[in-house]
Amino acid sequence: MLELIRTAIRRRKPATHELFDTVSMEFRVAMWDLDHNLHLNNAKYLKFMDKCRLEHSIVTGLLDRMLKAHCNAVVANTEVAYVRELRPYQRFTVNTHILGWDDKYMYYEQQFESQGKLHTHALLRVIHFYNSKVISPQAVQEITGLNMDSPDMPSYIEDWKTMLQAKRRYTEQEFAARR
Repeated sequence: MLELIRTAIRRRKPATHELFDTVSMEFRVAMWDLDHNLHLNNAKYLKFMDKCRLEHSIVTGLLDRMLKAHCNAVVANTEVAYVRELRPYQRFTVNTHILGWDDKYMYYEQQFESQGKLHTHALLRVIHFYNSKVISPQAVQEITGLNMDSPDMPSYIEDWKTMLQAKRRYTEQEFAARR
């Protein structure tokens, strides 16, 4: 609850970063963040990622613009690669940035680093809503007054999108076969 109050206050401050800037936050693995293997629990990664995307949206001014425009964003897909474990009390940094968007989703990249090494890499795609209806990132741009073009996204985003489409076809077929 306290975090929501702080967010409500901070969102109205002037932006300190541009939309495509990388925003970094530092943390330390706490004892309550551990799993039975004594490293950062997989679910905790998602919690840190949420917190960092929120921070990104605050310092870029995106959150304030979205709230004023009555838009919201929901994570549609997440892909996480756990490269190295994070141990108790280990300090780490989460770097968050927007890669760009297509006609349906906005894409984020988040990286967990510690001692100069990559520990975790995540890709996320976010879908936007206005009046409970899905809207395109271009519509978000218009509604919020950002009016920016998406930079060219890395080629691995297209590969990820292809994999997600194949996964969707598979799950729909499996679901239909069970009926």
